[in-house]
Amino acid sequence: MNDPINISTPADILAYVPHMLGETPKESFVVITMQGNALGATLRIDAPFCFEPKAFAQTVVSYATADEAATGTLLVIYTDEDTTTETRPFAEHVQALRTELRTARMPLQDAWMVTSEMWTNYLCTDNACCPERSLEEITDSTGNAAMIYRGSNVTGFTNPVPFTGEDANRETIAAHKPDGWPGDTDERRAQWAELLQNPKALTKESALELAGALQHPSTRDHLMADIITNAPEQFTSVLLGVFLGRPDWSRVDTAQELAFELMKVTPEGQRAPMLCMIGWLEWLKGKSSFAARYFKLALEDVKGFRLAELLAELVEHGLLADCVRDPKKAYTRPIGR
Repeated sequence: MNDPINISTPADILAYVPHMLGETPKESFVVITMQGNALGATLRIDAPFCFEPKAFAQTVVSYATADEAATGTLLVIYTDEDTTTETRPFAEHVQALRTELRTARMPLQDAWMVTSEMWTNYLCTDNACCPERSLEEITDSTGNAAMIYRGSNVTGFTNPVPFTGEDANRETIAAHKPDGWPGDTDERRAQWAELLQNPKALTKESALELAGALQHPSTRDHLMADIITNAPEQFTSVLLGVFLGRPDWSRVDTAQELAFELMKVTPEGQRAPMLCMIGWLEWLKGKSSFAARYFKLALEDVKGFRLAELLAELVEHGLLADCVRDPKKAYTRPIGR
């Protein structure tokens, strides 16, 4: 199961991207670094509708150069912008990106454009040699079959709306909100740590207790930071995506699963902390578009929820966590789980 997958055609590469990101991107630039003939890191960034070409290109390259072993790059542009004109969408941005990548000694080797109806080579506009192709060529590719065989499944965004807990739990959750004493926080941190090690130990009672603990801002922030580190003095920098070392991504996945489980017992109006936790972990994984949607749901659950507003600002300003910038620390979707 750990043998390398043979990625040999453009369709294989285009099939590879959604499996690595966990979604099929929309209105996005995806840069894949190359280490010789091997694929390296995968970076997704929103399409540059409002960004000056050179500034956008320099930002993208600053992220891509975190892969110090990169010798080249590939580019996939996902867009439904008008493709009927002779000029490709975002032509100036792509040209600026090619220039910056060449300067960084990781030149662009090839590029493709994927819409909701077709895909084609981006750099070649001669329809005789580079015609528009069916999306079925991607789904039917050997690369896609190999990823699915290993257990990968492109699931995308999970809408938690059906996970509305019984209204009868509202008072119980409120009663479990800590008073702010350190002892209360420490007790819930210990309980949380045990569940991150053994999520199957979660019961309805413990779920209600943790749902209540997450209603207290300080306790909530400590529980979130504990997913990455057990050093409480570092929780502010951790929430901003600044920390040493590679996260235990299996622990992160477990935390997200637990947060969804907590929402199953939590009624509307009390779910914003869990939605923020899930969105924040998506942001750490480099999936800003997913993160933004969870923060939006948090604000719909509790109007003016401050943590959701602050975290949404990180996404809106295009800020990335340190681990996203470093391929050695970045999230890699588990295959064959």
